[in-house]
Amino acid sequence: MEAVGTILEREGEALEVLLFKLVEINLLIEAGEARFLPRATREVERARTRARELDLLRAATVADGTATLRHLAASAPGPWPAILRDHHDVLSRLVSEIEVVAHLNARLAREGLEQLARQPVPAAVGAGAPVAGRPIRNAELDRLARGAALDAVLGTAARLRMPDLIEFLR
Repeated sequence: MEAVGTILEREGEALEVLLFKLVEINLLIEAGEARFLPRATREVERARTRARELDLLRAATVADGTATLRHLAASAPGPWPAILRDHHDVLSRLVSEIEVVAHLNARLAREGLEQLARQPVPAAVGAGAPVAGRPIRNAELDRLARGAALDAVLGTAARLRMPDLIEFLR
């Protein structure tokens, strides 16, 4: 049980990092800082990969592949039922928060893309009015980069599904 408890602790930490990175993306979108979105989405992908690795490690460590965390807690000896229930609560809360923030980010990204599609294509290619405190060198390139960054947010949100973990938490 100790190995499972350690993995669950690490899995919770990885999910917390993932949630932090998703909140970071949300703040960047709301602040109009699309230039940092590609970096932030790469960080989300790294955090998602780490969480997935721990998910696989946990699945390999739990002897019965069909056992849920609740079943493990119900059959565990000594202090483990309470510890495993605590892990269940933490992991369930984190998964729920991740889903909410990911959906919000996807909605904001879709809205941003729709807004870009409604805007007229800039005609001038020289220096223009500043955007978010920085001059535009090429308005069309800025527009394309913003669209690509918002597309990356949508792609990241679509890849956040965690069916094995959700099944384990049932």
